[in-house]
Amino acid sequence: MNPARVVRAADGETFGDAPWLFKATGARTAGHFDFMVGEVAHFSGPPLHTHHAQYDSFYVLEGVLTVQVEDEIIELGPGDFVSVPPRVPHTFDNVDADQGPVRVVNLMTPGGLNEVFALAADPALTPEERAARASEYGTREGDPLRVRLGLAAS
Repeated sequence: MNPARVVRAADGETFGDAPWLFKATGARTAGHFDFMVGEVAHFSGPPLHTHHAQYDSFYVLEGVLTVQVEDEIIELGPGDFVSVPPRVPHTFDNVDADQGPVRVVNLMTPGGLNEVFALAADPALTPEERAARASEYGTREGDPLRVRLGLAAS
C-alpha cells in the first residue's frame, strides 16, 4: 500500500462556511502542517491576530492579497509568498472590490488550525465557548485590515 495521500482538485475538508478547502490537516500529517486553498472575497479577511506556535504562510495564485505584518502593509500578487512566524501580529484581506476573489494557498506549520475552523462551525458551542477554545490556537489582536486602512468601519 502506498503511504502517500492523494487529494484530488475538488477534494478536501471544509468547516462550516469558511472559504478554505483543507487538503491536509494536522490530524492527517501527525501534526506537522495544515495545507489549504481558498478564495478571499472582498473585505472578508480576519482581524489582526497571532498564532501561538504556527508559521502562517501564504502563496498567491490569483489576484492581489493585501497583508499586514505588525505595522507593515504588503501587497502580494500571483507567485508572491509570505511566511509569518509565531506570535507576530498579522492579517490579510482582499481590499479591491473590482478584482474578484483572491485565490491563495495557505500552509500552517505545525498543523492544527483546522481545529479553530471546526470550533467555529460547531453549533453545540456558544460564542463564548468558541472564543475560549479558539484562544488555545491564537489570539485576536485588533481590527481587520480593511478597518486599519480606513476602507470600512469597525
